[in-house]
Amino acid sequence: MRIIHLPLALSSCLLVGGCASKPEEQAPASAVPSIPAPSGPSVLLITLDTTRADRLSPYGHTNIETPTYQAIADAGTLFSHAYSTCPLTIPSHSTIMTGTPPPVHGVRDNGDFILGDEAITLAEQFQAAGYSTFAFTSAFPTQARWGFDQGFDTYHDPLSRLPDELDWRDERQAGVVIDDALATLNDDEGPAFVWIHLFDAHWPYSPPEPFASQYKDSPYDGEIAYADSQVGRFLTWWDQNHPDSVVLITSDHGEGLGDGGEQTHGYLLHDGTIRVPLLLRGPDIPKGAVIDEAVSHVDIAPTLLATANLPIPETMQGRNLLTGGSETAYSEALTGQFNLGLAPLFSLTETAGRYTEGGWGGFYPMSDQGIATEPDKDADLGPYTKKWERIQAGFPVPEQDVATEASLDAEAWEQLAALGYVGGDPAAPAGNIDPRDVIDIIPLTWRARMAIGSGRPQMAEKMLAVLETRMPNAFGVRTLRARLDAAQGRHSEATAAFTDLFLQSPQSTLALTLASLHERAGNWEEAVDWYQEALHIQSASPDAMAGLVRAYRMMGMLEQSQLLAEQFLQIYPDHARIILVRAELLLLQGNFTDALVDAQTALQLNPNSPWAFSLNAQIQWELGEADAAIDLLTEALARDRFNLDLRLKLAECFLEVGRNAEAVRTVRPAAALLPEAPWVQDLASRAQTALATERAHR
Repeated sequence: MRIIHLPLALSSCLLVGGCASKPEEQAPASAVPSIPAPSGPSVLLITLDTTRADRLSPYGHTNIETPTYQAIADAGTLFSHAYSTCPLTIPSHSTIMTGTPPPVHGVRDNGDFILGDEAITLAEQFQAAGYSTFAFTSAFPTQARWGFDQGFDTYHDPLSRLPDELDWRDERQAGVVIDDALATLNDDEGPAFVWIHLFDAHWPYSPPEPFASQYKDSPYDGEIAYADSQVGRFLTWWDQNHPDSVVLITSDHGEGLGDGGEQTHGYLLHDGTIRVPLLLRGPDIPKGAVIDEAVSHVDIAPTLLATANLPIPETMQGRNLLTGGSETAYSEALTGQFNLGLAPLFSLTETAGRYTEGGWGGFYPMSDQGIATEPDKDADLGPYTKKWERIQAGFPVPEQDVATEASLDAEAWEQLAALGYVGGDPAAPAGNIDPRDVIDIIPLTWRARMAIGSGRPQMAEKMLAVLETRMPNAFGVRTLRARLDAAQGRHSEATAAFTDLFLQSPQSTLALTLASLHERAGNWEEAVDWYQEALHIQSASPDAMAGLVRAYRMMGMLEQSQLLAEQFLQIYPDHARIILVRAELLLLQGNFTDALVDAQTALQLNPNSPWAFSLNAQIQWELGEADAAIDLLTEALARDRFNLDLRLKLAECFLEVGRNAEAVRTVRPAAALLPEAPWVQDLASRAQTALATERAHR
């Protein structure tokens, strides 16, 4: 796969999101042909995140009230067997917007890719036709940073907090998104293309009242019912102002809920995760019709252009849904490969059923209840494997794959991890273990990661023992083992393990981890090498920038450090780690006041950073605020228990102010662990002597 790195000078809009408008110079003029003034209908596209088709009343679900979707189905056409090309938000929406499958648009995973400028999108086509184009999205995976803003005059994707703070709370509920859309769109708007994305049905399921009480036994259904009510609220306004419009409602993918053993989504290709609702209403669209043939997300873009009487670009590979759509729905799930080193999964779905290729091939037949979750062991796979080989041969070869690799800061990667989309390695080699065979223990990898991060090594060790038995030598499991070594202070073992992993699969996150390990050990020259390696792989990584500046400073190369800091701060003026670097440089210059302002700002932006606590402590100490400095150092050590430098600093501070017993307790673990380290033993000895002297004078 050919990876194109983002340029070093990224805009602040890409980092924070929430930009109200898109610059006009979005795409090369040659990418979208000039089209006369618009005469077609307005078009509304609504994508519901993580929404199964069989959880909507038009699809036969009787335990949930979705009157809005039912009304659209009654007034238009329902596609009973529509399928996503990928059970992940970013690749799926890339398909919806381009009319091409992931191997063509190149976005194969969440977090690893950005839809490139070379893509011709649905919004660009409408914009070039003179339509006003608007997008209102609700969560991190549909922010403009992923390339989705191409062709939109207005793109609203704000999240309430800065990237350093993002976590599970940072979605906009459907009501907020709809309020935004209603406040932004004008009553007298001419022909418009509007995209609304609602994230509510994504885990964790927490619908507002009265839906929480009404669906207390099935909060997932409650989220779907709540979204339906908000879509209905918007459609009331929309239909009054755009009475002859085209409306298409779908979801990006479904949710496993136990189908095939998968509770969420991303790893398997079954009806729970890739069968999606698809409802289409508008002029000349049959009312109350049900289409049972298999269709795909690739068919959405050409269909919407056709309903607006606009030409369909040759790049779009889907077919108009109103003339039959795609005969075969292609889907893929590469998360197992990218995140854990398992076999990738590919599937072809037709009216008769689904063929899935991975570590092994299997055919899943269609029945009245949908496509089976267990393969037909007696099926003749020959025709299906031949068809798969023909389709696969038509995809771009790896050297032609031009998806842009996402250059994200650590906070963005953490946000994806919180969403269950832990960024993997797009160059990771495919393993032989099929995700279908280990789906029961894949959630154990998430729990092991959480146990490591929350300081529960014994629990993590038990989980890893199971994972290493069931998925021996899997890349992701080896990564967890290395992270556990690092969390338990086994830095030499962790460094060796991460180095082996990097040599097998060079990626910036591993380079940053190695830089951090060398930094903790005081090996600043090695840390510089790994920070430079990370920047070589991901040229816009602010963590690599901040780390490089700090490493040069610690090596005494202050001029180089200052020069890089000024360069990087022009790119990321509001990033916590780079603000910390600036604070350190101000501290070196003796400018304690401004250094404290920067350090406190960084701590507010990243309240769990040991570095931020430590630097604030150092500045407070210089200002003569010893107690405040000690409190801050204590907080820093609580967040990084195996950081020797922090432990020794805190012990020295305790000793300096005469809190000798606390100095002894703080340095004791380091002295026991490092009996041959003279500086550690010296500090331990001084602390013991001071305590003995104090007690002798009582």
